[in-house]
Amino acid sequence: MDVCLEGGPIYRACYRVLLERGQELESSDDRPCHMSVGFDFFPACVQAELVRCSARERLAMPVTADLAAFGPHDPVLIHMVPRVDFPRDIEVKPGALVEFSVGTDDSAARQVLEINDGQVKV
Repeated sequence: MDVCLEGGPIYRACYRVLLERGQELESSDDRPCHMSVGFDFFPACVQAELVRCSARERLAMPVTADLAAFGPHDPVLIHMVPRVDFPRDIEVKPGALVEFSVGTDDSAARQVLEINDGQVKV
């Protein structure tokens, strides 16, 4: 993860999330996002590193998908979703991160695992 801080009690950070092979999964597209320590925008391990940085310092750190970022793997959370339930403007392909509505006000990111016969495993 590359993060460039501009510092303060509320941090403004531009970020990129990359796979080990360098494929970009997510990015702020060079538009700073705002975050306060203690909120879940960045994983706790990233927040701990951010507070140690100086303003405008670049930070690159490996973050594993398990406990560090998303928590332990839980097979109960794997679901099949009809392809037609995805908005047309979302590219649905294996490895992609997509956002789902869960409940009335919450959303959650899920990774596309595979696509078969109009069904998407996330």
